[in-house]
Amino acid sequence: MSDGPNRADEAQDGKIDGRLSADEVRREQSELGSSAAKERTGDERKAAGSNSDEMPWWKEWLELLVRAGFWALLIYLFVFQVSVVEGTSMQHTFDNKDKLVIDKLTYRFSSIRRFDVVVFETVDLDKPVALRHVRDYIKRVIGLPGERIMIRNGHVEIEGRPLKEDFLVAEQKDSTYPAETFEVPEGHYFVMGDNRLGSHDSRSAGMGFVPVGQVKGLVRVRWWPWNRAGWFSRASSE
Repeated sequence: MSDGPNRADEAQDGKIDGRLSADEVRREQSELGSSAAKERTGDERKAAGSNSDEMPWWKEWLELLVRAGFWALLIYLFVFQVSVVEGTSMQHTFDNKDKLVIDKLTYRFSSIRRFDVVVFETVDLDKPVALRHVRDYIKRVIGLPGERIMIRNGHVEIEGRPLKEDFLVAEQKDSTYPAETFEVPEGHYFVMGDNRLGSHDSRSAGMGFVPVGQVKGLVRVRWWPWNRAGWFSRASSE
C-alpha cells in the first residue's frame, strides 16, 4: 500500500506547487514595475519636450501684431480708409478738419456718378516743383467721360443744358470766372469743389481731369465732429 500520492500523481490530477507559483508571480510583478517605470520616464520626457517647444510670449504677441497689421492693410486697400479734410474747397458740405470714412467697395461694383463726392490722388502741377507730390484731394464729380462742359456766369452747362446744383450756396458761386468750355476725355472725370470761389480743381490745367484709376473711393460717412456726423447717400445724377 502506498503511503500517499506522489508528485507525478498530483501533476496528473491538475495540482501545482504553491511555492513555484509564488516565485513566478513575484517575477512578473517585478517585470511589470520595471515596464511601468520606463513608460513614466518616457511620458515625462515627452512632457518636458512639449514644454520646451512652447512659443515665448513675445513671439505670440509679435505674430498677433503681424496678423492684425495684415488685415488692417487689406481693409485699407480694398474696403475703406479714414481721411481728414484739409482746407475749405468743399464748404459748406465739408469743413476743414472734418474726419471722413471713404468707401472703396462701391466703385468695384458700380460706376462713378455725377455729384458723387470722391477722394482721388494726383499731383498738382500748379504748385512749385519742390512741393509737387502725390496727395489725396476731395471734390465733387461734375462732368462724366465724353461730356462737353461749359462754365459761365457761375453756372455749369452739360451738353448745352444747365446743371441744377442744389448743394451750392449762392455766395460761393464764381460768377467772375471767365466763360470756358471743357471736353472730358474718355476714362476721366471733371471735378470741382462746392466752394467755387475757393477751390482748385479741374478748371485748372495744373489739376485737370481726373483719371478713373486715380479715384480712391466715395465719401460715405462724416464721423467727426460728432454734432455733424452722418451718412452720405449718393445723390441723383440729374
